[in-house]
Amino acid sequence: MRLPKAYNPAEHEADIYALWEKRGAFQPESRRQTVDNGQAGDYFSIVMPPPNANANLHIGFGLTIAIEDTVVRYQRMQGKSTLFIPGADHAGFETQVVYEKKLEEQGKSRFDFSREELYKQIWDFVEKNKHNFQSQIRALGASCDWTRFTYTLDNKVIAQSYKTFNQMWDDGLIYRGKRIVNYCTFHGTSFSDIEVVHEEEETQLWRIAYPLVRSPDASVPRQARDKIGVKEIIVATTRPESMLGDTAVAVHPDDKRYKDLIGKTVKLPLVGREIPIVADEMVDVEFGTGAVKVTPAHDPNDFELAQRHNLPLIDVITTEGKVSQDMPKQFRGLTVVEAREAVAEELAKKGFLRGVESYTHSVGKCYKCGTVIEPLALEQWFVNMEDLKKPALAALEKKEITFYPDSKRRQLIRYLEGLKDWNISRQIAWGIPIPAFQNIEDASDWIFDTRVEQETIEVGGKKYKRDPDVFDTWFSSSSWPYSTLNYPEGEEFKNFYPTSLMETAGEILHQWVARMIMLGLYTTGKVPFNEVYIHGLVLAEGGAKMSKSLGNVVDAMEVIAEHGSDALRMGLIAGRAAAVNRGYDRRRVGEARNFANKLWNVARFVENQGATSKDVNYEAKSIADHWILNKLSICISEVSKYMAEYRLSESYEAIYHFVWDDLADWYIEASKAESNPPFSRFILEKTLKLTHPFAPFVTEVIWQTMGGDEDNLLMTQTMGDIPAADKSLVEQFESLKQIVTEVRKISTALGLNKPRLVYSGGNQELIKGLANLSEIVQNDSPVGLKLTSSDAWLDVDKETAKGYLLKLEREKMARQSAIQALEGRLNNKSYIDKAPKELVEQSRSQLETEKAQLAKIEEDLKNFTEVSLN
Repeated sequence: MRLPKAYNPAEHEADIYALWEKRGAFQPESRRQTVDNGQAGDYFSIVMPPPNANANLHIGFGLTIAIEDTVVRYQRMQGKSTLFIPGADHAGFETQVVYEKKLEEQGKSRFDFSREELYKQIWDFVEKNKHNFQSQIRALGASCDWTRFTYTLDNKVIAQSYKTFNQMWDDGLIYRGKRIVNYCTFHGTSFSDIEVVHEEEETQLWRIAYPLVRSPDASVPRQARDKIGVKEIIVATTRPESMLGDTAVAVHPDDKRYKDLIGKTVKLPLVGREIPIVADEMVDVEFGTGAVKVTPAHDPNDFELAQRHNLPLIDVITTEGKVSQDMPKQFRGLTVVEAREAVAEELAKKGFLRGVESYTHSVGKCYKCGTVIEPLALEQWFVNMEDLKKPALAALEKKEITFYPDSKRRQLIRYLEGLKDWNISRQIAWGIPIPAFQNIEDASDWIFDTRVEQETIEVGGKKYKRDPDVFDTWFSSSSWPYSTLNYPEGEEFKNFYPTSLMETAGEILHQWVARMIMLGLYTTGKVPFNEVYIHGLVLAEGGAKMSKSLGNVVDAMEVIAEHGSDALRMGLIAGRAAAVNRGYDRRRVGEARNFANKLWNVARFVENQGATSKDVNYEAKSIADHWILNKLSICISEVSKYMAEYRLSESYEAIYHFVWDDLADWYIEASKAESNPPFSRFILEKTLKLTHPFAPFVTEVIWQTMGGDEDNLLMTQTMGDIPAADKSLVEQFESLKQIVTEVRKISTALGLNKPRLVYSGGNQELIKGLANLSEIVQNDSPVGLKLTSSDAWLDVDKETAKGYLLKLEREKMARQSAIQALEGRLNNKSYIDKAPKELVEQSRSQLETEKAQLAKIEEDLKNFTEVSLN
């Protein structure tokens, strides 16, 4: 079988992937080796961040696979026992939201079904979608071990979640308590702090007078009397409706304005309840009047203050987002917005309102529907983060985990330092049920039990009812690095833990990476991974975030259908640095497709030379052989250096330029004059091995077609040794290359066809062929245009030589004008501040390119010499 004239990815990719799977090439072939110091030895392991099982993959996950599989394939070809575990996330709340939208399209609601019925429907819905994203992962070329595919609702993951919950309960890290939680009244569930999005909004700030029960006497400082009068204290709030649940007014203990009012009481407007004035350092003396209302049931800071001052909690807003039936009759059942207007109107009517002003502040919203989050005091399960985070902080401070970039490690430290207790209860149907049961007759009596399929159980003669809530998805996902490896007794865990690398998006650094580190240390006593690589978002081509509503979403499968998987993988990796958001660039995808075609054409040339895989005599003979051998060695070294730091873009660029500029443009052309088929094949095979992690499909197709043995897969090969090149011969080719390059450049600029070169050095036939010369002659008195690279002259008349120098002068002026314009743009603060970052970086890159071109032109002008014709 021979290589077709053109490479068509669609004709080969599915068959090649099926061949890899058939051969079991994705499964590790050797067990973990260790060295004397106990550090990880000859293995590499990574667990795929599980994509949501409810929908097709987005282009961002295409980047995830491109990065991870490139690294995995590279490590496998270094001879390491490599384990890459795929998976899927049930994505609790997100999946339920997707399914609820489908129900809405059918005119139905989640409330039409019991929790059990809704769970079964979502399960069936997800099962239908699983095949789609699994086939898409295959289409992206992921060399993951499908025999170890893990789903976050698999029994082993659920069992680990229950074991962790029970252990934390026994260790006092899990507790049931009534605390402030973030609640979405539309979706009917609570969230942790990291799941709330915050948006700046302009609202109103109301100033409300709270009458003092006993007027202060003459000992009150004059300043205080001038500010608040002798009958009231004024508070400022953005939520007048919540005042119905106030249980205190707070002032700062050092605020002289209110010093003598501390300990006194006020009467709550509209309600008539007497509440105390307390002193607390939490109060911001610069906010409003410096006196704030305290609503413990609807504000996390007020809740903490109430705990310190032993204040009661009074619920105003229900989980339906309406005013409680325990509130004054005229407000009962109103929505939050309606109650805000009604309370403000009543305050004004009763003479308690002292002013209204515009005010801009951060408002928390549901990240799915945009509903304003209601802080509610609810009974939930919480994890005590104070003790859990300490080992993680210590590990991060000691750099036990290497981060790319390191700024993400520092960011994680800051996040953990301010981390509050974690609410792990979710009021939805889709998820892992919390294995806790409450005594029907004693609400304070809770027990751990895994019989969650039963609504009630009996233990010790007592009846217990199951908690209807499910775990926060991040609780079960936090065990991902070790539950996928069958902790604690699985061979996978013993051989491949800690995992080598966690590669994921920066947007889930806090939600997921932080929790995996904490839970990994708590459960296994070890960090869950040795390194973390964070990638940025794949933005739309204009730099905006991709959105279906904007119509700028790129479908990875459509790109693969048009250009092939290799082109998409390389196009996504090209130009991308760790943690940097970057727009999708179809130009780079096109360049990557062309690169695959170029490699294909190189392979066809080598194939046509007739050497086979059985030819073992691949000695370098010509100067071109030694030069390409040296270039290959340099490229391998560069790739090795870059890959050690996960600089995939630089690795790809090094390979790209080696294949295109060195191998195709120079060596293949030189080989037409001085053929060495066995050596050319040797160079091609090494090139295929070097390129394979980035372009697995086209390289494997070439390898299989030219090798003709499916038992000999490229993806399981190692690079092997590279013989040393003769440096003197390498230098000869470099000198030759400079002469040819200059001749080509001048010939193109002047429109010369097969010019004559005056030159007395060696390798004349090779120079003649590569530079497309009519002849090379020797002349003791050379004339024409002297080359800058050697003692060679291009035989042209004086006027032609002058024309070339004039052309260089014009190019110099053009470059200078371009540099001036770019520098002006980059010195414009408005442009730097307002233009998309990607455009600014593009301008900076363009400026560097223009400067380099100017420097080369100036060098040419300096070095070229005119000689008069005799």
